[in-house]
Amino acid sequence: MISILIPAFNDDCTELAAGLARQAEAIGGLQWELLVGDDASTDAGVVARLESIGRRAHCRYIRQEQNAGRAAIRNRLAREARGEWLLYVDADLVVVDDNHLRKLVEAGRHAAACYGGYRVLPGPAGNLRHRYERAAAPVHTAARRRRTPYLDFKVSNSLIRRDVMLRHPLDERFRKYGYEDVLLGKQLQTAGVCVAHIDAPVGFARYEDNARFVRKTEEGIETLHRFRADLDGFSPLLQMAETLRRMRLAGPFLFVYRLLGQRWRRNLVSEAPSLRLFKCYKLGYLLRLMAAAED
Repeated sequence: MISILIPAFNDDCTELAAGLARQAEAIGGLQWELLVGDDASTDAGVVARLESIGRRAHCRYIRQEQNAGRAAIRNRLAREARGEWLLYVDADLVVVDDNHLRKLVEAGRHAAACYGGYRVLPGPAGNLRHRYERAAAPVHTAARRRRTPYLDFKVSNSLIRRDVMLRHPLDERFRKYGYEDVLLGKQLQTAGVCVAHIDAPVGFARYEDNARFVRKTEEGIETLHRFRADLDGFSPLLQMAETLRRMRLAGPFLFVYRLLGQRWRRNLVSEAPSLRLFKCYKLGYLLRLMAAAED
């Protein structure tokens, strides 16, 4: 049996749930259920639509009374699930492959965990998130991900055995945005759990505005800094920062960041953001946090 798990917070995932349910019904003999985990959504209209999913056959709606964070809601869904296999799909994604579920079910016969990847769909002109995801797409193909299967493992759009997830739950210290699934990838590597990578994408179609994406990025870097010891070796950004420190170049870079960082940030929230400045800004932001921690 497979449990399709959709964690949600103020995201209307009725179409996503319907698409995944249709695919499950199309696989002969497959036993399945679909659970929506509402992490205390505040939009009453969204809550009503999420509740409606729970009234469908094979579906359940589970609501947190208080927002617990991405790690906690995913862990709760794993505990509530009845299937031997768990398929996580985030609520803001869309179905783009008619054989998405079938491919993952097939891959599950050969590995304890499997990640299907994502496809970047069209986005607004001048949108930083869309530009970033589109530029990163070539290094996120299944072939490239197989070179570093644990580093490139993500929870969303992953199929994982329930017993594995219960033995290696997401770290609920990760309350803010980012990196909880990166740490899971590291834990799976340590435990010797086999992770497969296939081409079974879901679609990235919702792109927040530039100001919100920059703030989410900052929040993610703050998470990275807080848990840098746990994430050692599993973050290219952290590795870059440590390399600059070893080469005694962190100080000069940080000087430039303090001089120009706000100018870079203004570019990033503008209608013509630069990916080059985005990379510089992220590195400078992390180096500033590291320097402040040492003062």
